[in-house]
Amino acid sequence: MRNVTSAFWWTLAAALFAGCSANSQVPQASTIPAQRTQAHESVAGAAANVTPQGTPVPLPPIEPRPPGWLSPQVQKGQYEPLLYAVDKTDSEVLIYEESSTSPRQIGMITSGVSNPWGLYVDKNGTLYVANQTGSVTVYPAGSLYPSATYTQNLDRPLYPIADQYGDLFVGNAGTSGTVVEYLAGSTSTYRVLQTPGTEVDGMDFDQQGNLYVAYRNGFTGGSVEEFAPGSTQGQILGMTIRQPQGLIVDAEGNIVVSLSAEKAVVLFRPGAQYRAGGVRLPAGSG
Repeated sequence: MRNVTSAFWWTLAAALFAGCSANSQVPQASTIPAQRTQAHESVAGAAANVTPQGTPVPLPPIEPRPPGWLSPQVQKGQYEPLLYAVDKTDSEVLIYEESSTSPRQIGMITSGVSNPWGLYVDKNGTLYVANQTGSVTVYPAGSLYPSATYTQNLDRPLYPIADQYGDLFVGNAGTSGTVVEYLAGSTSTYRVLQTPGTEVDGMDFDQQGNLYVAYRNGFTGGSVEEFAPGSTQGQILGMTIRQPQGLIVDAEGNIVVSLSAEKAVVLFRPGAQYRAGGVRLPAGSG
């Protein structure tokens, strides 16, 4: 692990709605823009887009479902940023316009996707998909097909994250509660970070390059462990969290954690073991 700048993003929607079941068929295109990601399952309404001239763009036909597609109306740079979501039931990564209030699905990735969970997009637009069947697949910006697959020491991986150098960190949830680190350009394990938990449920870097790892022990116990750059020995921060499901560290060092047990998103100030606030999620959230 090296000193990195945090991949900062702020959202309270860390536990999302049930996945989509119907998608559309359109001939494949070779490139798409890739900017931001949203993990877990999501439902997004389909709405017809309009061209700059005001002409409605028809939605593509629904059946049959192809192995992967991208709307031919989408030109590189036309829709930025994009929203990525997973449908774990159908093993798909769905691509939506993010800027629209009623986002339209404009693409889908299925190649290399198997019971997906967490997604991450790095500074170059590369998409990382954690597949619970035991792999992380990597998609360069604009690609519908993986350029690399990571499997070594992975046991039901849930969350991937890459630092600014391209080193990849993957949290396991099989029973090991480990974070596996791979150096940029290599699919071989570099080292393994051990948490006190049985599974890892969210990771992020702060501005100083410290890695924060949310972990859980069954359905009741859990906390956050901080790993300094280059260290395999972490510091448990002491807060008690039940069933964490995603973690973010903002530019001020605040830690935001989504809790499945409470269907809430809670905030901890830097150095604090007690919550500074929180927001309840809508009914039906995971």
